[in-house]
Amino acid sequence: MRSIIMLIASTAWLAVSVPIIVGSSTAFNTARLNSELAVAEIAVTKDAQNDSGITGQVVIRPVRPHATIGVPNSQPYQATIEVLDSTGRLMITFQSDSDGNFRVPLIPGKYLLRPQSGGPYPRASEQTVVVSPRNFTQVRINYDSGIR
Repeated sequence: MRSIIMLIASTAWLAVSVPIIVGSSTAFNTARLNSELAVAEIAVTKDAQNDSGITGQVVIRPVRPHATIGVPNSQPYQATIEVLDSTGRLMITFQSDSDGNFRVPLIPGKYLLRPQSGGPYPRASEQTVVVSPRNFTQVRINYDSGIR
């Protein structure tokens, strides 16, 4: 199965974000189009989605100011995450689903995950992840809610 998203532009150099559906999350990839009427194709094949990348969950904690023994003080969190390659170039931006889950196909390599936040809280630390060939690397991203 092959899904193709086509972009058409007729202005000067333009960077655009293109949503592509990746499993249960939406990913955004950047395409650069020239000043002539240009068409860019972004092809996502079923094989590419199953080959390699990252998968995991985003959680936020604490969700209550006081911890109670036996009661979890975290919950799934829908968040936006940027993925940068080893040179610091933005490769893709994705959003976890409402249950905090994500699955993003990536070619093998070393990546920096940069969780986004609209203010000082909630916040999460950047983390480096290595994607191996024919493997999805398991990742857990922990946001600090700021509740104390």
